[in-house]
Amino acid sequence: MKKNPWGIYARWGLALLLSTGSAMAAPLPVYSPTYPVPNAACATNGNFVSCSTKVLDYLASNSYAGFTGPYSFAASQGSLLDTIVVTANNGEILDNGDQVNPSENGFSTNNGGGKKYFFTGDGNDPTNNGSLLGDTPFSWDIGLAALNQKLTFDGAYHEMVIAFDFNNPQNSTASLPIWALVTVRDLDGGKASKYFETQALDLGDLFKDPSLYVSDKTFDGSGVTTPGADDFALTVGAICVVNATVSYPSPDGSSCPGGGTLVNTNQASNLVEFINYLPTLDARDLQAQGYDTLSVQVWMGCFNTLDKKGDPDRTSGPPLLNGGSIGPCDTGGYGDIFLLAGAAQPDDGRLPEPGTLSLVALLLGGLGLRGRRFR
Repeated sequence: MKKNPWGIYARWGLALLLSTGSAMAAPLPVYSPTYPVPNAACATNGNFVSCSTKVLDYLASNSYAGFTGPYSFAASQGSLLDTIVVTANNGEILDNGDQVNPSENGFSTNNGGGKKYFFTGDGNDPTNNGSLLGDTPFSWDIGLAALNQKLTFDGAYHEMVIAFDFNNPQNSTASLPIWALVTVRDLDGGKASKYFETQALDLGDLFKDPSLYVSDKTFDGSGVTTPGADDFALTVGAICVVNATVSYPSPDGSSCPGGGTLVNTNQASNLVEFINYLPTLDARDLQAQGYDTLSVQVWMGCFNTLDKKGDPDRTSGPPLLNGGSIGPCDTGGYGDIFLLAGAAQPDDGRLPEPGTLSLVALLLGGLGLRGRRFR
């Protein structure tokens, strides 16, 4: 299925209380930005396509053709209420049951201090909402049918978009190593799991086709999946932008030895820095095939790397594959990851059936969002 994540608007629906006393959660916020591809803001990390909202805003502000902006938007804790939270930086708004059941509440990540890493499965499994089949203590989980139903509104199915927000990093140009594995599982065991994994950038081919990467990881819910050091992507804190299609990570966060303009992609704790798409994940088709559960594993921070003080007691995390290590060791919060609705997809006759509540819920008028603020 051809994905089309390019138009910008966001819409927030407000549901009235039903006569039974239950409340119907609002549809997911829509983020569907317009920009040409390839471009200097987006690159392929394994099966993921990741776009820097700050670089997109830079291209728009410099009147490059096809960039309309603004592209970033607020992601304070209160703004996450209408989203589906995978992780949040020690936030209090983690109850995904307000949005969708069955699902799992969001993981609470680090907020500074001595711990220099976060990973799902570190004895931090959140509370479930509803009867969540296939839940594991090693991943964030959601029912695939429930997710698809949540992505279906206004007579259209929307692709899944993953937003990422730095939280209080150690400095204005900090970068954060991150690895993620999305597994779609058939709980009856009749079908092999489908895997979608991040990888480090291929600097020789930034716009590589995400369908070309095939993950070598597995996950059956019985234990933690461990990445290798070379599996981590880097949420780059500073990017050197040469033109609309050429950019590269700043080697030191403060200069561009190969030319170009330095763009600080880290916008602190209240603005989304990166928007991520999974062009090869067709959740509707996988549900139609009989898959049941979407599970997400995330590792963030540094692993087997001393902190800046060289304190061996603060060496970070469990061993990586092949004894590798990864840094830098960010001392701040380890970020918000949450799900939004992306562009509406062509109607192929496979729209998930709306639930009974959504049939009778009355949605009030939407509020247009021009990228800067969640309401």
